[in-house]
Amino acid sequence: MNQPMTFLLHMLLFIPLVYAANATVSVWDDSDKYKYFGCYNETTQVPGSADTRALGGGIQESLPGAMTVPTCLAFCGNGATEYRYAGLEWSRECWCAQTLSGIAEKLDDTACNYPCEGGNTTACGGSLKLTIYRVSLASGLSTPGLFSLVTTGLVMMMLW
Repeated sequence: MNQPMTFLLHMLLFIPLVYAANATVSVWDDSDKYKYFGCYNETTQVPGSADTRALGGGIQESLPGAMTVPTCLAFCGNGATEYRYAGLEWSRECWCAQTLSGIAEKLDDTACNYPCEGGNTTACGGSLKLTIYRVSLASGLSTPGLFSLVTTGLVMMMLW
């Protein structure tokens, strides 16, 4: 890579770090479907993780300069598959999955201090940290597990 391109790449990677260090962000909590679940570490660098993600097995999108919490929640909850978890990382990445890795650890909310690039007052994770939202049971989102068992009568059979 030529020297000007290398410099530009380093600056682009450095800008969110400088911006995040000076930012004051808050948790966005204005969804009927998803509720804030907490700040969690990314698991790709955890020993024994085999480089798997905290929100693996789902979908993701990156929107440099445009990511917001509502954009991510819509991406995770309005498609053909409605994902149980939505997580924002690095100010611009949105990760959707049905499960949160068991080796992901809940951190203090202040660890997720990068502002969303599309709305600089709300938290969008951090470096190897995810601001995670989980589907609220009151949202009416289909949950195939227990609900399916109840509606098919399998739970009734197990109770007898």
